[in-house]
Amino acid sequence: MSSNHASADILATRQATLADPLTLPSGAVIKNRILKGAMNEALGDRGAHPTEPLVNLYRHWASGGTGLLLTGNVMVDPRQLGEPGNVAVEDETDMDMLRQWAQAGTENGAALWMQINHPGKQSPRTINQHPVAPSAIGFGGKYERFFSMPRELSRGEIEAIVGRFARTAVIARDAGFTGVEIHGAHGYLVNQFLSPLDNHRTDEYGGSLENRLFTDEGVAVVRPGAARRCRGEGRGLPMMGVLTQPVRKTSTCLTLPSRALT
Repeated sequence: MSSNHASADILATRQATLADPLTLPSGAVIKNRILKGAMNEALGDRGAHPTEPLVNLYRHWASGGTGLLLTGNVMVDPRQLGEPGNVAVEDETDMDMLRQWAQAGTENGAALWMQINHPGKQSPRTINQHPVAPSAIGFGGKYERFFSMPRELSRGEIEAIVGRFARTAVIARDAGFTGVEIHGAHGYLVNQFLSPLDNHRTDEYGGSLENRLFTDEGVAVVRPGAARRCRGEGRGLPMMGVLTQPVRKTSTCLTLPSRALT
């Protein structure tokens, strides 16, 4: 066999693999192995509401044949934004536009997952003078001037934020999104709970790694919350992922495996 034929066979195999459907453990099927990663679109309006340009962008992406589209991070609290142009979903105020977004993003058989997030202290002072965090530890060095000193969250506030994640997931499901991803990386709130540099708490949300796994509590609430009203109807929100990354730990690195899609 010539090298050209061998290369063609390898390429054909790779193309077939990418084109194959992917069945998740839940039984949900993604039509192929091509995924658009989560990127901040910065297309929310000044009130953190979704807009027509955002809908049109996802219609364009869905038309290209991608199997799974992940949205940019959608905040669970409009008072706590990570970047200008974020969309925030805390209630059904924007349900009509959310449905348009979901309809556009699921055209051509694409799956559409909403990435849900809370920035914690990583909320620029230009848009938020009162950030919150696991502990009142600010940014040092060259980044200090861009962020206000965060206030430490109370246990009641932490529970309320977990509830916000669940509520946003339910709204996403009702709007027509086919899944959610909890953003647990890139220095945002979930990542701050995991990091011993950012989390100096001495209660049940600090100390050991198990205590700092705010992600586990979020997943436990989001998964049943998203499917609660659909049991027995075959609807639910069967697809969920948790994005994680290595966590800073002084001069070493505490590695947490990314959670499997379920």
